[in-house]
Amino acid sequence: MIDQLPEHRPMPDDVRLRARRRLSEGMSPAARTGRPVLIAAGVGVLAAGAVFASQALLGGSADPAAPPMQYNGEFVGKDRKLVNHVETGKVAPDALARCAAAAKEHPPAEQWQPMATSAKNGTVLTAFRVPAGVFFCANTATTTTISVPNPAVVEGRRQVEILFTTPSGTMAGLVSPDVRFLSLSQIADAGQSSAMPALVDGLFLEPSGFPKAENGTKALVNGEESAVRGVPKPTASVVDRPQPPAARDTPEAARFGACLKNRAVPDPDQFAHGLTAKVSATDTIITGRFGDLLLYCREADHDPTPGTVFDLDDLTEIRGRTVAAMSAFYDFKPYKVNEQGEYYDGGSTSAAAVGLILDPRAASITYTSPGAADVPATMGNGTFVLAARLLDRHPDARVVVRDAAGNVLETITPQTPS
Repeated sequence: MIDQLPEHRPMPDDVRLRARRRLSEGMSPAARTGRPVLIAAGVGVLAAGAVFASQALLGGSADPAAPPMQYNGEFVGKDRKLVNHVETGKVAPDALARCAAAAKEHPPAEQWQPMATSAKNGTVLTAFRVPAGVFFCANTATTTTISVPNPAVVEGRRQVEILFTTPSGTMAGLVSPDVRFLSLSQIADAGQSSAMPALVDGLFLEPSGFPKAENGTKALVNGEESAVRGVPKPTASVVDRPQPPAARDTPEAARFGACLKNRAVPDPDQFAHGLTAKVSATDTIITGRFGDLLLYCREADHDPTPGTVFDLDDLTEIRGRTVAAMSAFYDFKPYKVNEQGEYYDGGSTSAAAVGLILDPRAASITYTSPGAADVPATMGNGTFVLAARLLDRHPDARVVVRDAAGNVLETITPQTPS
Protein backbone atom coordinates (compact mmCIF):
# COMPACT_ATOMS: atom_id res chain seq x y z
CA MET A 1 0.00 0.00 0.00
CA ILE A 2 1.21 3.51 -0.72
CA ASP A 3 0.58 7.02 0.53
CA GLN A 4 1.22 10.11 -1.56
CA LEU A 5 4.39 12.06 -0.72
CA PRO A 6 4.95 15.76 -1.30
CA GLU A 7 6.38 16.60 -4.69
CA HIS A 8 10.18 16.77 -4.66
CA ARG A 9 12.38 19.27 -6.50
CA PRO A 10 13.52 17.82 -9.85
CA MET A 11 17.15 17.20 -10.62
CA PRO A 12 18.68 19.94 -12.81
CA ASP A 13 18.71 19.33 -16.55
CA ASP A 14 22.49 19.23 -16.94
CA VAL A 15 22.92 16.56 -14.27
CA ARG A 16 19.97 14.54 -15.52
CA LEU A 17 21.25 14.60 -19.10
CA ARG A 18 24.66 13.36 -18.06
CA ALA A 19 23.07 10.57 -16.04
CA ARG A 20 20.81 9.63 -18.92
CA ARG A 21 23.82 9.50 -21.23
CA ARG A 22 25.50 6.96 -18.99
CA LEU A 23 22.31 4.95 -18.50
CA SER A 24 21.46 4.74 -22.20
CA GLU A 25 22.52 1.17 -22.91
CA GLY A 26 23.28 0.51 -26.55
CA MET A 27 23.79 4.16 -27.50
CA SER A 28 27.02 5.19 -29.22
CA PRO A 29 29.49 7.18 -27.08
CA ALA A 30 29.33 10.93 -27.56
CA ALA A 31 31.90 12.53 -29.79
CA ARG A 32 34.98 13.89 -28.06
CA THR A 33 34.60 17.57 -27.31
CA GLY A 34 37.77 18.26 -25.33
CA ARG A 35 35.67 19.43 -22.37
CA PRO A 36 35.74 17.53 -19.07
CA VAL A 37 32.67 15.51 -18.20
CA LEU A 38 31.02 16.63 -14.97
CA ILE A 39 29.16 13.95 -13.08
CA ALA A 40 26.84 14.42 -10.13
CA ALA A 41 27.69 12.63 -6.91
CA GLY A 42 24.38 10.74 -7.02
CA VAL A 43 25.59 8.92 -10.13
CA GLY A 44 29.19 8.44 -9.02
CA VAL A 45 29.17 4.72 -9.85
CA LEU A 46 27.47 4.00 -13.14
CA ALA A 47 27.34 0.44 -14.40
CA ALA A 48 24.67 -1.57 -16.19
CA GLY A 49 21.37 -0.82 -14.51
CA ALA A 50 22.72 1.92 -12.26
CA VAL A 51 20.21 4.23 -10.61
CA PHE A 52 19.98 7.36 -8.59
CA ALA A 53 17.05 7.44 -6.25
CA SER A 54 14.08 9.79 -6.15
CA GLN A 55 14.54 10.98 -9.73
CA ALA A 56 12.33 10.18 -12.69
CA LEU A 57 14.91 7.98 -14.40
CA LEU A 58 13.06 4.69 -14.22
CA GLY A 59 14.17 1.19 -15.07
CA GLY A 60 13.23 -0.01 -18.53
CA SER A 61 10.13 -2.13 -18.71
CA ALA A 62 11.11 -5.33 -16.98
CA ASP A 63 8.08 -7.20 -18.26
CA PRO A 64 9.69 -9.98 -20.30
CA ALA A 65 7.14 -9.35 -23.06
CA ALA A 66 7.95 -5.67 -23.40
CA PRO A 67 11.04 -3.86 -24.74
CA PRO A 68 12.72 -0.86 -23.11
CA MET A 69 10.73 2.28 -23.80
CA GLN A 70 10.54 5.94 -22.95
CA TYR A 71 8.35 7.41 -20.26
CA ASN A 72 7.58 11.11 -19.76
CA GLY A 73 10.39 11.97 -22.14
CA GLU A 74 13.05 10.16 -20.08
CA PHE A 75 15.22 7.42 -21.56
CA VAL A 76 14.66 4.59 -19.13
CA GLY A 77 17.83 2.60 -19.71
CA LYS A 78 18.37 -1.11 -19.91
CA ASP A 79 15.50 -3.57 -19.67
CA ARG A 80 15.22 -4.70 -16.04
CA LYS A 81 14.61 -8.23 -17.31
CA LEU A 82 18.16 -8.21 -18.63
CA VAL A 83 19.73 -6.40 -15.68
CA ASN A 84 18.06 -8.71 -13.16
CA HIS A 85 18.43 -11.86 -15.31
CA VAL A 86 14.74 -12.80 -15.23
CA GLU A 87 13.47 -16.18 -16.38
CA THR A 88 9.77 -16.96 -16.21
CA GLY A 89 8.31 -20.33 -15.22
CA LYS A 90 11.70 -21.73 -14.22
CA VAL A 91 13.69 -22.61 -11.15
CA ALA A 92 17.13 -24.21 -11.00
CA PRO A 93 17.07 -27.71 -9.46
CA ASP A 94 19.65 -26.76 -6.82
CA ALA A 95 17.70 -23.65 -5.81
CA LEU A 96 14.48 -25.66 -5.58
CA ALA A 97 16.16 -28.28 -3.40
CA ARG A 98 17.56 -25.66 -1.04
CA CYS A 99 14.23 -23.84 -0.79
CA ALA A 100 12.36 -27.10 -0.14
CA ALA A 101 14.83 -28.05 2.61
CA ALA A 102 14.25 -24.69 4.34
CA ALA A 103 10.44 -24.75 3.98
CA LYS A 104 8.42 -25.16 7.19
CA GLU A 105 4.87 -24.03 6.42
CA HIS A 106 4.54 -25.09 2.83
CA PRO A 107 2.94 -27.89 0.83
CA PRO A 108 5.24 -30.51 -0.76
CA ALA A 109 7.67 -29.03 -3.27
CA GLU A 110 6.10 -30.94 -6.16
CA GLN A 111 3.05 -28.68 -5.70
CA TRP A 112 5.09 -25.48 -6.06
CA GLN A 113 4.55 -23.63 -9.33
CA PRO A 114 7.63 -21.54 -10.22
CA MET A 115 6.51 -18.15 -11.53
CA ALA A 116 9.82 -16.39 -12.16
CA THR A 117 13.47 -16.36 -11.13
CA SER A 118 15.70 -13.27 -10.93
CA ALA A 119 19.45 -13.40 -10.26
CA LYS A 120 21.72 -10.46 -9.49
CA ASN A 121 24.76 -9.58 -7.37
CA GLY A 122 25.08 -12.99 -5.76
CA THR A 123 21.41 -13.62 -4.96
CA VAL A 124 18.93 -15.85 -6.79
CA LEU A 125 15.30 -14.90 -6.05
CA THR A 126 12.42 -17.17 -7.06
CA ALA A 127 8.68 -16.59 -6.83
CA PHE A 128 6.39 -19.60 -6.37
CA ARG A 129 2.62 -20.03 -6.34
CA VAL A 130 0.68 -22.61 -4.35
CA PRO A 131 -3.06 -22.80 -3.56
CA ALA A 132 -2.48 -20.75 -0.38
CA GLY A 133 -0.87 -17.87 -2.28
CA VAL A 134 2.50 -16.58 -3.45
CA PHE A 135 5.81 -17.02 -1.65
CA PHE A 136 9.43 -16.14 -2.35
CA CYS A 137 12.77 -17.84 -1.78
CA ALA A 138 16.21 -16.22 -1.96
CA ASN A 139 19.45 -18.19 -2.24
CA THR A 140 22.96 -16.85 -1.75
CA ALA A 141 26.19 -18.84 -1.70
CA THR A 142 25.70 -19.64 2.00
CA THR A 143 22.06 -18.92 2.91
CA THR A 144 18.44 -19.63 2.00
CA THR A 145 15.55 -17.36 3.00
CA ILE A 146 11.95 -18.37 2.34
CA SER A 147 8.63 -16.66 3.07
CA VAL A 148 5.32 -18.32 3.90
CA PRO A 149 2.56 -18.41 1.27
CA ASN A 150 0.59 -15.17 1.22
CA PRO A 151 -2.89 -14.85 -0.37
CA ALA A 152 -2.61 -11.05 -0.67
CA VAL A 153 -3.92 -9.26 -3.75
CA VAL A 154 -3.55 -5.61 -4.73
CA GLU A 155 -6.46 -3.40 -5.69
CA GLY A 156 -6.49 -0.01 -7.35
CA ARG A 157 -3.96 1.80 -9.50
CA ARG A 158 -0.24 2.38 -8.90
CA GLN A 159 -0.27 -0.09 -6.03
CA VAL A 160 2.86 -1.74 -4.62
CA GLU A 161 2.89 -4.21 -1.73
CA ILE A 162 6.19 -5.50 -0.37
CA LEU A 163 5.70 -9.05 0.92
CA PHE A 164 9.26 -10.27 1.39
CA THR A 165 12.58 -8.79 2.51
CA THR A 166 15.82 -10.38 3.65
CA PRO A 167 18.66 -9.20 5.91
CA SER A 168 20.86 -8.61 2.84
CA GLY A 169 18.34 -6.43 1.01
CA THR A 170 16.42 -8.77 -1.28
CA MET A 171 12.87 -7.52 -1.86
CA ALA A 172 9.78 -8.92 -3.58
CA GLY A 173 6.04 -8.40 -3.67
CA LEU A 174 3.00 -7.49 -5.73
CA VAL A 175 2.11 -4.65 -8.09
CA SER A 176 -1.18 -3.67 -9.70
CA PRO A 177 -1.56 -4.48 -13.41
CA ASP A 178 -1.09 -0.85 -14.49
CA VAL A 179 2.43 -0.57 -13.02
CA ARG A 180 4.99 -0.38 -15.80
CA PHE A 181 7.81 1.52 -14.06
CA LEU A 182 8.91 1.02 -10.47
CA SER A 183 11.75 2.38 -8.38
CA LEU A 184 12.04 1.80 -4.63
CA SER A 185 14.21 3.74 -2.20
CA GLN A 186 14.74 4.17 1.51
CA ILE A 187 13.13 7.40 2.67
CA ALA A 188 15.96 8.28 5.05
CA ASP A 189 18.77 7.48 2.60
CA ALA A 190 17.40 7.58 -0.94
CA GLY A 191 20.73 8.58 -2.43
CA GLN A 192 22.50 5.39 -1.33
CA SER A 193 19.66 2.87 -0.82
CA SER A 194 17.55 2.36 -3.92
CA ALA A 195 16.42 -0.38 -6.27
CA MET A 196 14.76 -0.82 -9.65
CA PRO A 197 12.98 -4.20 -9.59
CA ALA A 198 11.91 -6.36 -12.48
CA LEU A 199 8.14 -6.52 -13.08
CA VAL A 200 6.79 -9.94 -14.01
CA ASP A 201 3.13 -11.03 -14.14
CA GLY A 202 1.93 -8.82 -11.28
CA LEU A 203 5.08 -9.37 -9.20
CA PHE A 204 8.18 -7.31 -8.59
CA LEU A 205 11.50 -9.03 -7.98
CA GLU A 206 14.63 -7.32 -6.65
CA PRO A 207 17.43 -9.70 -5.64
CA SER A 208 19.77 -6.83 -4.68
CA GLY A 209 17.77 -4.00 -3.13
CA PHE A 210 18.52 -2.40 0.23
CA PRO A 211 18.26 -3.51 3.88
CA LYS A 212 15.96 -2.08 6.55
CA ALA A 213 13.16 -1.35 4.10
CA GLU A 214 10.72 -1.66 7.00
CA ASN A 215 12.12 1.58 8.45
CA GLY A 216 10.60 3.63 5.64
CA THR A 217 10.40 3.00 1.91
CA LYS A 218 9.00 5.05 -0.96
CA ALA A 219 8.04 3.97 -4.45
CA LEU A 220 8.22 5.84 -7.72
CA VAL A 221 5.40 4.28 -9.75
CA ASN A 222 4.70 5.35 -13.32
CA GLY A 223 6.31 8.71 -12.52
CA GLU A 224 4.47 9.38 -9.22
CA GLU A 225 6.13 9.02 -5.82
CA SER A 226 4.45 7.60 -2.73
CA ALA A 227 5.34 6.04 0.63
CA VAL A 228 4.95 2.29 0.95
CA ARG A 229 3.11 1.11 4.07
CA GLY A 230 3.20 -2.25 5.81
CA VAL A 231 6.72 -3.29 4.79
CA PRO A 232 7.52 -6.52 6.68
CA LYS A 233 10.64 -7.06 8.73
CA PRO A 234 13.29 -9.27 7.12
CA THR A 235 12.62 -12.99 7.08
CA ALA A 236 15.32 -14.88 8.96
CA SER A 237 17.88 -16.66 6.77
CA VAL A 238 19.08 -20.22 7.20
CA VAL A 239 22.81 -20.86 6.74
CA ASP A 240 22.61 -24.06 4.69
CA ARG A 241 25.96 -23.86 2.85
CA PRO A 242 28.43 -22.60 5.47
CA GLN A 243 31.84 -21.37 4.38
CA PRO A 244 34.77 -20.07 6.42
CA PRO A 245 34.75 -16.29 6.82
CA ALA A 246 37.33 -14.07 5.16
CA ALA A 247 40.07 -12.67 7.37
CA ARG A 248 39.49 -9.38 9.18
CA ASP A 249 42.71 -9.58 11.21
CA THR A 250 44.54 -6.56 9.79
CA PRO A 251 43.69 -2.86 10.12
CA GLU A 252 42.97 -2.61 6.39
CA ALA A 253 40.77 -5.72 6.41
CA ALA A 254 38.87 -4.36 9.41
CA ARG A 255 38.48 -1.04 7.60
CA PHE A 256 37.09 -2.97 4.63
CA GLY A 257 34.65 -4.74 6.95
CA ALA A 258 33.13 -1.39 7.87
CA CYS A 259 32.16 -0.92 4.19
CA LEU A 260 29.87 -3.95 4.41
CA LYS A 261 27.77 -2.88 7.37
CA ASN A 262 24.08 -2.15 6.70
CA ARG A 263 24.52 -2.65 2.97
CA ALA A 264 22.85 -4.97 0.43
CA VAL A 265 25.74 -7.43 0.47
CA PRO A 266 24.97 -11.16 0.32
CA ASP A 267 27.31 -13.32 2.40
CA PRO A 268 29.28 -10.32 3.71
CA ASP A 269 31.57 -12.47 5.84
CA GLN A 270 32.85 -14.22 2.71
CA PHE A 271 34.08 -11.05 0.97
CA ALA A 272 37.85 -10.76 1.27
CA HIS A 273 39.60 -7.40 1.29
CA GLY A 274 41.16 -6.67 -2.07
CA LEU A 275 43.08 -3.41 -1.79
CA THR A 276 42.97 0.10 -0.38
CA ALA A 277 44.03 2.74 -2.92
CA LYS A 278 44.27 6.45 -2.20
CA VAL A 279 43.31 8.06 -5.52
CA SER A 280 43.38 11.71 -4.45
CA ALA A 281 44.00 13.94 -1.45
CA THR A 282 40.41 13.39 -0.31
CA ASP A 283 39.30 10.01 -1.73
CA THR A 284 40.29 6.41 -1.04
CA ILE A 285 38.87 3.43 -2.95
CA ILE A 286 38.54 0.11 -1.12
CA THR A 287 37.77 -3.14 -2.93
CA GLY A 288 36.75 -6.65 -1.96
CA ARG A 289 36.01 -9.89 -3.76
CA PHE A 290 33.98 -13.06 -3.33
CA GLY A 291 34.11 -15.31 -6.40
CA ASP A 292 33.08 -13.18 -9.38
CA LEU A 293 31.50 -10.48 -7.22
CA LEU A 294 33.24 -7.12 -6.75
CA LEU A 295 32.70 -5.01 -3.64
CA TYR A 296 33.40 -1.31 -4.16
CA CYS A 297 33.61 1.32 -1.42
CA ARG A 298 34.87 4.92 -1.52
CA GLU A 299 35.90 6.91 1.51
CA ALA A 300 35.81 10.66 0.91
CA ASP A 301 35.50 14.04 2.56
CA HIS A 302 32.40 14.71 0.42
CA ASP A 303 29.70 12.25 -0.69
CA PRO A 304 31.44 8.93 0.10
CA THR A 305 30.14 5.75 -1.51
CA PRO A 306 29.26 2.91 0.89
CA GLY A 307 29.91 -0.72 0.03
CA THR A 308 28.22 -1.80 -3.21
CA VAL A 309 28.28 -5.20 -4.91
CA PHE A 310 28.72 -5.60 -8.66
CA ASP A 311 28.25 -8.70 -10.79
CA LEU A 312 30.89 -9.58 -13.33
CA ASP A 313 28.25 -8.68 -15.95
CA ASP A 314 28.26 -5.09 -14.62
CA LEU A 315 31.97 -4.61 -15.31
CA THR A 316 31.80 -3.36 -18.89
CA GLU A 317 33.96 -0.22 -19.10
CA ILE A 318 37.14 -2.27 -19.44
CA ARG A 319 36.25 -5.80 -20.46
CA GLY A 320 38.54 -8.53 -21.71
CA ARG A 321 39.58 -12.10 -21.05
CA THR A 322 42.05 -11.13 -18.31
CA VAL A 323 40.38 -8.21 -16.50
CA ALA A 324 36.97 -6.54 -16.20
CA ALA A 325 36.17 -3.16 -14.66
CA MET A 326 33.57 -0.44 -14.23
CA SER A 327 34.11 3.31 -13.96
CA ALA A 328 33.86 4.94 -10.54
CA PHE A 329 33.91 8.71 -10.14
CA TYR A 330 35.69 10.44 -7.26
CA ASP A 331 36.78 13.88 -6.03
CA PHE A 332 33.25 15.27 -5.88
CA LYS A 333 32.71 18.95 -5.18
CA PRO A 334 29.47 20.08 -3.54
CA TYR A 335 26.94 21.58 -5.93
CA LYS A 336 25.83 25.14 -5.39
CA VAL A 337 22.19 26.12 -5.77
CA ASN A 338 21.06 29.55 -6.93
CA GLU A 339 17.84 31.36 -6.04
CA GLN A 340 16.01 29.62 -8.89
CA GLY A 341 16.91 26.22 -7.44
CA GLU A 342 19.39 25.47 -10.24
CA TYR A 343 22.51 23.44 -9.49
CA TYR A 344 25.91 24.58 -10.72
CA ASP A 345 29.67 24.45 -10.12
CA GLY A 346 30.01 20.98 -8.62
CA GLY A 347 30.29 17.26 -9.33
CA SER A 348 33.31 15.28 -10.49
CA THR A 349 35.71 15.26 -13.42
CA SER A 350 37.79 12.29 -12.16
CA ALA A 351 37.14 8.60 -12.75
CA ALA A 352 38.98 5.36 -12.00
CA ALA A 353 38.52 1.87 -13.39
CA VAL A 354 37.71 -0.55 -10.55
CA GLY A 355 37.49 -4.23 -11.29
CA LEU A 356 38.40 -7.89 -11.07
CA ILE A 357 41.45 -9.76 -12.32
CA LEU A 358 40.17 -12.78 -14.26
CA ASP A 359 43.50 -14.34 -15.27
CA PRO A 360 45.92 -15.33 -12.47
CA ARG A 361 48.86 -14.70 -14.83
CA ALA A 362 48.12 -10.96 -14.87
CA ALA A 363 50.96 -9.20 -13.03
CA SER A 364 50.53 -5.64 -14.30
CA ILE A 365 47.75 -3.50 -15.79
CA THR A 366 48.71 -0.25 -17.53
CA TYR A 367 46.73 2.53 -19.16
CA THR A 368 48.44 4.00 -22.22
CA SER A 369 47.39 7.04 -24.24
CA PRO A 370 49.36 8.95 -26.91
CA GLY A 371 51.12 12.01 -25.56
CA ALA A 372 50.63 11.02 -21.91
CA ALA A 373 52.63 9.04 -19.39
CA ASP A 374 51.61 5.44 -18.81
CA VAL A 375 49.50 4.89 -15.69
CA PRO A 376 49.89 1.59 -13.78
CA ALA A 377 47.05 0.07 -11.81
CA THR A 378 47.17 -0.81 -8.15
CA MET A 379 46.47 -4.55 -7.79
CA GLY A 380 45.54 -6.67 -4.80
CA ASN A 381 43.84 -9.99 -4.02
CA GLY A 382 42.21 -10.38 -7.42
CA THR A 383 41.07 -6.76 -7.75
CA PHE A 384 42.55 -3.57 -9.20
CA VAL A 385 42.11 0.19 -9.28
CA LEU A 386 43.31 2.16 -12.31
CA ALA A 387 43.16 5.91 -11.62
CA ALA A 388 43.88 7.06 -15.17
CA ARG A 389 42.49 9.87 -17.33
CA LEU A 390 39.61 7.74 -18.55
CA LEU A 391 37.51 10.79 -19.32
CA ASP A 392 39.92 11.93 -22.03
CA ARG A 393 38.35 9.36 -24.35
CA HIS A 394 41.34 9.28 -26.68
CA PRO A 395 40.55 6.89 -29.55
CA ASP A 396 43.98 5.27 -29.26
CA ALA A 397 43.93 4.78 -25.49
CA ARG A 398 44.48 1.18 -24.41
CA VAL A 399 44.72 -0.97 -21.30
CA VAL A 400 47.62 -3.40 -21.53
CA VAL A 401 47.75 -6.51 -19.33
CA ARG A 402 51.12 -8.26 -18.90
CA ASP A 403 52.40 -11.33 -17.07
CA ALA A 404 55.29 -11.35 -14.61
CA ALA A 405 57.81 -11.72 -17.43
CA GLY A 406 56.47 -8.63 -19.20
CA ASN A 407 54.70 -10.54 -21.96
CA VAL A 408 51.48 -8.94 -23.19
CA LEU A 409 48.49 -11.09 -22.31
CA GLU A 410 45.87 -8.76 -23.71
CA THR A 411 45.33 -5.25 -25.03
CA ILE A 412 41.89 -3.77 -24.38
CA THR A 413 40.19 -0.70 -25.80
CA PRO A 414 38.33 0.89 -22.87
CA GLN A 415 34.65 1.70 -23.25
CA THR A 416 35.03 5.02 -21.45
CA PRO A 417 32.22 7.01 -19.82
CA SER A 418 30.20 9.05 -22.28
